[in-house]
Amino acid sequence: MITVQNKKWKYLCLLAGICVFMISGCGFREPAQEEKPPVSEETKRPNREIIVPPNREEQDEGDTAPDEPEGEVSNETEQKPLEDRKPAAQGKPFWQSETAKRVQNLTETAAAAQADYKTNGAKRGWISKNGRLYGFYDGAFITPDMLVEEGYLESGSADASYELLLINGSDLAEYDGVNVPKDSMDFGVFAAVKQSGKYMLASPSGKVGAISEESYKNLLSRYNQNHGKIGRLSSASAEYERILNFISLYEGKFDSYYVREITKDNKYAVVTFSTTADTAAVKQYVLKNDNNFWEVVYPNVQMDSYPITYINRLVPDFNVNLLPDYNLASWKGYILSEQGGAVAALFSGRYISSVSEISYQCATANCAYFVLTDGSRYAAYRSGDYWQAKLVSSDNEAKNYFKEKTGSDYGFIILDD
Repeated sequence: MITVQNKKWKYLCLLAGICVFMISGCGFREPAQEEKPPVSEETKRPNREIIVPPNREEQDEGDTAPDEPEGEVSNETEQKPLEDRKPAAQGKPFWQSETAKRVQNLTETAAAAQADYKTNGAKRGWISKNGRLYGFYDGAFITPDMLVEEGYLESGSADASYELLLINGSDLAEYDGVNVPKDSMDFGVFAAVKQSGKYMLASPSGKVGAISEESYKNLLSRYNQNHGKIGRLSSASAEYERILNFISLYEGKFDSYYVREITKDNKYAVVTFSTTADTAAVKQYVLKNDNNFWEVVYPNVQMDSYPITYINRLVPDFNVNLLPDYNLASWKGYILSEQGGAVAALFSGRYISSVSEISYQCATANCAYFVLTDGSRYAAYRSGDYWQAKLVSSDNEAKNYFKEKTGSDYGFIILDD
């Protein structure tokens, strides 16, 4: 009995061992590979675009959009139609883009005005009038629309509210909130527009900055040309002699002068004169009154073909209305210290019996003015081949006489009374 049971136990153990072996052997079998799905055209596409987020340090301060996660774009995003996609986040807020556009337009307007001024300004009498760009001969301030009409500016580049200034950049640079480029520090054109209670300014080189309305008015006041009433100075006044003395100091010689006229306001004076040695060498100086001392600030105006613009560049607060109507540069070589035909008219009219009776004469080819030793004055005019002389009571009467005959101002040959 015991033997049988041992045999059965032996077979049972053997069977259990075989089962254990078979079960453990199943763990070493390689699992069957899953059948791969068919490859789609989407999966076959090569190397799709990888979006790399911007460096946080390189983003603008105004850029508050969060960084995009790294990795490739999902199929869902990539397959969206273009019209359904959101626009990419801008680097700067929308209002800054509008400001940048306005700065660009201001810069283009300033550059166009500067180019026009440089090319045509002198012959057209463009000046700074109280700080703003002004056409003296046209009697109007220059606007962006004028620049468009003349082909210097594209239509739509400027707004009618833009103001064109003609100032020294160095003056503007003194105000807080501006940074004037080095090449804009001299006398030149700037464009300005009022925005949010301030004035934004630009030069042809780009944005300069913005200043308060009060600062803007203060800046333009530096170019104020209204210095009181303009008048002709009497030769009997003490101021008349003081001005001539300052001219003598400037020239470094104490000459006696034949003055044609002195016009002045409370700050500047224009003197037209010659020496007594040569009445044909007519000069013109601009003087400035500084604490009752006169100084020459612009000599030899007679050399300038366009004195209005040239003087304005150097002395922009000078009132150009002080200048006479005639331009001495255009008369260069035509002013004479003697005119034989006019002298003959004095003889034929029995106004003189000897040339020694003439104390002053100055003339052109058609007009002449004389002052005799007895103080009498004569204006002579050539009509055709004949000269005729007329007794006049004053320099003003002589001036009006020549104006009537010729339509021009001949004040440069008429001796001041």
